[in-house]
Amino acid sequence: MKFSKDISPYNCTYASGLIYFHNMDNDAVRVICNPSTGQYAILPLPERRTHRHSYSYLGFDPIDKEFKVLFMNTSKFIASSDIDHYILTLGTGKLRWRKIQCPFTHNPFWNRICINGVLYYLAHSERKYYAVVCFDVRSEKFKLVELHRLDCCLYGLINYKGKLCGVNLKYASDGGFPLELRMWVLEDVEKEEWTTYAYTLRDENKLVKVNYNLSVAGVTASGEIVLVDHNTCKPFYVFYFNPKRNTLQSVEIKFFGAKGEAFKTSFLVDAFIDHAEDLKFHIKTTTYAAYLEEDHRTLEMC
Repeated sequence: MKFSKDISPYNCTYASGLIYFHNMDNDAVRVICNPSTGQYAILPLPERRTHRHSYSYLGFDPIDKEFKVLFMNTSKFIASSDIDHYILTLGTGKLRWRKIQCPFTHNPFWNRICINGVLYYLAHSERKYYAVVCFDVRSEKFKLVELHRLDCCLYGLINYKGKLCGVNLKYASDGGFPLELRMWVLEDVEKEEWTTYAYTLRDENKLVKVNYNLSVAGVTASGEIVLVDHNTCKPFYVFYFNPKRNTLQSVEIKFFGAKGEAFKTSFLVDAFIDHAEDLKFHIKTTTYAAYLEEDHRTLEMC
């Protein structure tokens, strides 16, 4: 996929087969695309956007089968409860933003994921605690879960067997293996109950240098935790950790690039577990040629 606009390295949101680039060209352009059909569209901005800086996220409601974009206005990166935010429903003809209110003030982060119709993203609460904002895509209701009871600083969010999971990585002194992986699984949103898991990952071959660049992409249906070297160059590796067997498998992607040529410089990678093709959702769009290569584990990258 080729875009003429500059792309931020923290710009990609995925939900149920669609990819959302939410801050191309200095926070001025937002693009939604369907990699299965090769379609994309530039989304309009809210007409009465009150602040320059904003955060926006893509969510999917599996009941009504609707995609929605949540647009949070911020002033000095704070999303206040007394200003208007916006919601956009895709696939309903003309794209129109609707005003929406958030009942609490918070500082949104880019880390986000949509699981079973709930959009989660990291934030700072008004009391300066780390927090998770839960946005029900269907009802369009917000909930704030503060993390003051957890001894953690979450660097990523993943889907762990249908539940929200926050992850943290602690590297060896040289930025590689052995790697300490901690996971906090949100068992009950209303009761704010969490379960903690801790693992030590060891690369017995000691051939791969990750240099502090790993990110957790998610968990496969068979229970393997998938890690990706998100800032890398050739060779490019994906890691599969099996907690039950305490084994780590590294898989080299031998061909990764455009027109059959591997990248000679470093590049950024976002990885998504269990990509589901959506051939029914059509975007009124300009069509372009797209190159895709699928791994047998169904790992979609952009």
